[in-house]
Amino acid sequence: MEVHQIKKSSSHAGFTLIELLVVIAIIGILASIILASLNNARQNARLVKARAEVSQIRKAIALLETDTSQWPGHKTIDDVQSGASGNEIWDLTAPEAGLLATDGSFPNWNGPYIQAIPLDTWGNPYFFDTDYDIDSTAAERWAAVVGSFGPNGDGQNVYDDDNIYDVLKAE
Repeated sequence: MEVHQIKKSSSHAGFTLIELLVVIAIIGILASIILASLNNARQNARLVKARAEVSQIRKAIALLETDTSQWPGHKTIDDVQSGASGNEIWDLTAPEAGLLATDGSFPNWNGPYIQAIPLDTWGNPYFFDTDYDIDSTAAERWAAVVGSFGPNGDGQNVYDDDNIYDVLKAE
């Protein structure tokens, strides 16, 4: 009578729990890096779009200047204020801005000068201001600007680093 021995295989196929946890942790780290990069790219795209829209509005203001010799809100061209109140236009779609329509008091108005003025990419309106402080780190330096309040949306005489603007004229 023959006796057969059953051999137990000492090699194991598969992964240990520790190996699986390490792989999952590495995948999680890589995913978080990719998501952070995508978020930065999305934020940069929003900044680029806002800068382009500010530039388009600036061009519309230049056309308004050419026809009427006025800035939005019937402001005198090249008249940069020094901290004066009430000289801002917070709604560039309003007839008093003169870009999309006229309130009837712009001489030689031949607009509209732009098809539409959207909200910025953060949902805030673009603005026009003839007493914008473009150098808040030193002595006040005033300028006439068209701009966006930027990602944080803080505006109406809040001069912070994330604002996006084009200068029409500076003191």
